[in-house]
Amino acid sequence: MKISPILLRNSLKLCVVQMCRNGDSVKNMRPKICVPITAPMRDGILAQAREAAELPVEMAEWRVDCYAGYERELMSIVQELKQSLGEKELIVTLRTEQEGGEANGSRFDYFALIEQVIAQNIADYVDVEIDREEAAVAERKARYPESRVKVIGSYHDFSATPSEDEIVEKLTKAKESGCDIGKFACMPVEEGDVERLLLATARMRETFPDFPLITMSMGKMGEKSRLYGGLYGSSVSFGSAGQTSAPGQLPVSVMKEVFDRMYAGKRHIILIGFMGVGKSTISAELRRQSGREEIDTDRWIEEKEGRSIAAVFEQEGEAYFRDRETEMIDELGGLAPAVISCGGGMALRELNVRKLQAIGKVVLLRAEPETIFERVCHNTNRPILNGNMNVEYIRELMKKRRPFYERAAEVQVFTDKRPISDIAKEILEKCRQV
Repeated sequence: MKISPILLRNSLKLCVVQMCRNGDSVKNMRPKICVPITAPMRDGILAQAREAAELPVEMAEWRVDCYAGYERELMSIVQELKQSLGEKELIVTLRTEQEGGEANGSRFDYFALIEQVIAQNIADYVDVEIDREEAAVAERKARYPESRVKVIGSYHDFSATPSEDEIVEKLTKAKESGCDIGKFACMPVEEGDVERLLLATARMRETFPDFPLITMSMGKMGEKSRLYGGLYGSSVSFGSAGQTSAPGQLPVSVMKEVFDRMYAGKRHIILIGFMGVGKSTISAELRRQSGREEIDTDRWIEEKEGRSIAAVFEQEGEAYFRDRETEMIDELGGLAPAVISCGGGMALRELNVRKLQAIGKVVLLRAEPETIFERVCHNTNRPILNGNMNVEYIRELMKKRRPFYERAAEVQVFTDKRPISDIAKEILEKCRQV
């Protein structure tokens, strides 16, 4: 199997970036869900706020550019919104057409609105575009040092996804401008764009761990950034409660279902490693010693597909199989504590690693290439080794995969020439310690 230089470079770079942030519990990584309020008139605005108050969300954003009423009523509406939302937080946002807003928004004085929101200290957040006058924003914030209103410094690109460095530069600019939170939203053109946005988020989170971030890749292609952005460091995800304010927003019910599974805590013991390290055998012994259910991800997929892994590779290709692995982790997140034995390539995908680390403690099983060969040489259900069943090929493939495995693992255990019962005892002891 060939591993692309780009994938390997990203893997090695992120060895420095911890998958689950040091000191953070998985539950603290769960993003808040924010829904838009976009009605054009006061009664509709307040009705949407009352609906939001009953939803399983933490925030609502009033898009002022959707409002068709008088400018003099803006602050009184903000006050009524806070009352209607109860304990939920309120973001006040005014966008121009260039920023993805309604043309109607140009009727209002942008900086006057920002100053009023900060001065009257009613809302929780006010959104400001980073590329506007930085000094003007900082100056208005400095006038009201007692205000609890936090400023979100945001940037939007509705046509493309900038480079990772450019995304980090924009978010850093928001921090240096005195904003309390950095926000970045962009449009993906290809699948790699979504990963780039997420990697930039992780890089910012590692560099500035105390600076909150809101990031998203828009449109259908960017949906996974809205569902799994929290695993990379995004603290808010915008969802839909019947109305949307940006392309790609998902229904709140869908988001909550995924979040409930993904951020419930590290419940599982998850075994990763190269084929033949003993995952299946050790998993069975862990089940015996711990009483946990045993789940083999390859067998799970075979049952769902109604065919063997070899047949899936032959008929659909490896990319299809890897996608099925990624989807499966969400289902595993909703299960009672179990021992999960992963296929040899599970840890090669960045998102898989972050998901696995969120739902369990990841244990890397290791063995020498010669041991691997002895264990798999008579097995015909190893599509990755077809035509390459020899020690040297196994050694080379293990060398390529090692960085991926090691960055994913919280625990490492060697399995060469050891009693299975001793290996299982070591795993259980180490998992209690991490």
